[in-house]
Amino acid sequence: MWVMVWALLACSGSLRDNEADEPIEAVTVVAVQAVEAGEVTDRLSTTSVVEAERAADVVPISPGVVLSIHADDGDVVKRGDLLAILDNVSLSAGAERSRADVARLERQLVDMQKLHQSGAVSRRDLDDLEYQLQTARTNAREARRTFGQTRLTAPFDGVVARRNVKIGQLANSAAFQIVDLSALKVVVDLPERDVGRVAVGQRVELESAYDPEIRGDGRVTRISPVIDATTGTFRATVEVQEGSLRPGQFVNTRIEVDRRSGVAVVPRDALLWEDGRPVVFVMIPAPPPKEEDAKTPAEPGFVAARKPLEIGLMDDEGAEVVSGVALGDEVIVIGQSNLKDGARVRAAEDAG
Repeated sequence: MWVMVWALLACSGSLRDNEADEPIEAVTVVAVQAVEAGEVTDRLSTTSVVEAERAADVVPISPGVVLSIHADDGDVVKRGDLLAILDNVSLSAGAERSRADVARLERQLVDMQKLHQSGAVSRRDLDDLEYQLQTARTNAREARRTFGQTRLTAPFDGVVARRNVKIGQLANSAAFQIVDLSALKVVVDLPERDVGRVAVGQRVELESAYDPEIRGDGRVTRISPVIDATTGTFRATVEVQEGSLRPGQFVNTRIEVDRRSGVAVVPRDALLWEDGRPVVFVMIPAPPPKEEDAKTPAEPGFVAARKPLEIGLMDDEGAEVVSGVALGDEVIVIGQSNLKDGARVRAAEDAG
């Protein structure tokens, strides 16, 4: 029993000795990145839909039954290429009647000219018949043109975006849709407060809202001079210059309104916000120990220093530094969320 008592006393003494020791200060492992000279771009972001500059629905002037189809979805067509042939009985009959009227009046005019020469018919009657013949010829030409419209043709070079008719079907609405894929645009509505920041010629980044791999580049080509009083927005037109976008595609648009090069840039991941103001933590060498603590040499290390910032432009990757840190300062980009000013830190690569 005495052995157990001595063992307990020894353990309790050991615990008291440990409690008397000074606590070991925790070290936070962080990731750092140096402040470097770089480029920051200011962009206006919104969403819109890709449109074709030239898109047309091919509609027959008069309804007709589809006899044959000569183009389908995705086919490349040239202006005037045949798309389909329609059969319209009334148009055909009207053209025939017009030709018959012209032939009848031409025969009557020959006979009346002979009668006029003999004095049996007045000049007025001859002029009336000539006018009737001229009108009939005009109607015949119009009937021939209308009859030709039963041949549906492409209005310009492009691609068949949609075929809406079948053989044997009565076509009385949009039979085909033709789109020119070489001229695409995006029309965006922007808030009135940005009207002074947008200008013709500014570069625009386009990205599919559903597939970030589908991208395109464009330029602002037109800006509406009118503010919509209902929505408080103005309209800007972007010409798509390159990319793999298609008409009807929903895209995110980013208009580059300003760019700063050769400025100090702090990584966006390093920023913390306190009462709406940006703050970063910089890793600096730990200060030397005080004289009363100099009995035992301090282990060399680093601490986190809190630095309020004044920033300028900011994009997805970084922010322009106006004041607060300098080039070469190592700002903490991972692990700074719960740090306090003066907390001991160690870079991840140094932590092994």
